[in-house]
Amino acid sequence: MIRQRVQWRAEDVLGGFFAEQHRLATGSRSQRLLTAEADLRACLEAVAAGLLDPNEHALVALEHEFHPDGAVARVALAADLLTVIPVWLDDPRWHGEEQADRMLRIRLAEPLMEWIVRLPGIGDVGRAAWRVDAAVRHETWLLRQERESARRDAA
Repeated sequence: MIRQRVQWRAEDVLGGFFAEQHRLATGSRSQRLLTAEADLRACLEAVAAGLLDPNEHALVALEHEFHPDGAVARVALAADLLTVIPVWLDDPRWHGEEQADRMLRIRLAEPLMEWIVRLPGIGDVGRAAWRVDAAVRHETWLLRQERESARRDAA
């Protein structure tokens, strides 16, 4: 019997994870989720050059010919998102308009990482998952520092 290894794509994860998040969201959180997802997808597109191998770049080019939106997410592996999430958290381009947007992204990162890690057949992603965890802790610390600084400045 031949066992086939499942190749989870970033699109599979993003679609499933954010659909579940949207199902549970109401009000402003729902809108913030839309922008968080769009920013994560844009971040994936922005860092794709360093993630994808030459064959995957060729696939992205083909995907762009037929349906350009989301081509990288359809080609990139789910595990690649573990490399993208710390960039998404760290780079101010992806923080959102308000502090609440940034807080939401920080809160989404660990459940998203856990979603990926629990995929059947995902393989060894321990180091990449650790980097996501470290990025979450770092961004939480930075946000706390910024709040304390703003309180001191206001006093």
